[in-house]
Amino acid sequence: MARRTKAQLAPEAYLTLMRVHERLAGDLATLFKAHGLTQATYNALRILRGAGPDGLPCNAVGERLVNRVPDVTRLLDRMERDGLVRRERSSEDRRVVLAFLTDEGRTRVDALDDPVLQRHLDQFADFTTGDLESLLEALERLVASAPAPAPGD
Repeated sequence: MARRTKAQLAPEAYLTLMRVHERLAGDLATLFKAHGLTQATYNALRILRGAGPDGLPCNAVGERLVNRVPDVTRLLDRMERDGLVRRERSSEDRRVVLAFLTDEGRTRVDALDDPVLQRHLDQFADFTTGDLESLLEALERLVASAPAPAPGD
């Protein structure tokens, strides 16, 4: 069997990563939907939980999202409407709007910790710890070598 070239393997690796992403993300989307959330709202809730009682500027929430959303303000508007977050102007700089996790937001994100972990364990059930370490190392190399998104993307 002839060895395949990098030019043959690179596109195949990319497409495989996309297929894997769709399956894994779809699995979690089903879980989030059952809890009245989306991937973006769950991610924002985790970010704000990590920010603690000081909250976080709204633009910083957008910068930390795993998947970029076109309009972080609308995302936070919906989350505020649903009672998951609250926003207020910074007392130190009135131009800055801070987002805070509400009690309801904390309850919702905390309730997903165990189910999300279990989904991840199920998704990688056939992998050993060494397999996962190797996969993470390869993916981290890929992230480090990938071009950064252009500003505004």
